[in-house]
Amino acid sequence: MGMYGYYYAIDDKLVQQIAAGEIALVDLNPSDLPRLDIDRSWEAIHYLLCGDIADGEPPLGYVVPMTSDQGIDFGEFGAFFLRAEQVAEALQAMTELDEAQLRLRYDFPAMVKDEVYGTVSGEDEDYFFAYMLQHFNEIRRFYSQTAAEGKGLIFYII
Repeated sequence: MGMYGYYYAIDDKLVQQIAAGEIALVDLNPSDLPRLDIDRSWEAIHYLLCGDIADGEPPLGYVVPMTSDQGIDFGEFGAFFLRAEQVAEALQAMTELDEAQLRLRYDFPAMVKDEVYGTVSGEDEDYFFAYMLQHFNEIRRFYSQTAAEGKGLIFYII
């Protein structure tokens, strides 16, 4: 079974209440919220942007947020939140990266060595880069819409 990454855009005040423990994440109805599924690319994108599997430095660490200070107890892997201003910071950082710059950051052998989820030794490196780039571009579009609406988000892995 695979582990898939999901983003949900939610009202920033609601993010604050969830982060404070005033509202449980399980009480939300996800079918009512704008959502993005990034398949199994979550850890690889975080690694590409931050050079590590988790706890990347902001603002690029906000793209696939997996930091303990933004964690929420939820399910097997937990969930992570971003406030609206953090979404905007991440979006600004993403807009400054084009495909060529992402390609310069890409080190597939290091990703395999560090056992980044989704990588397999012997896999076509160009195919994997294209897979990550597709999902990175979808994240950028999702963040753009989320930031334009002044919303925060929740990211989790199932």
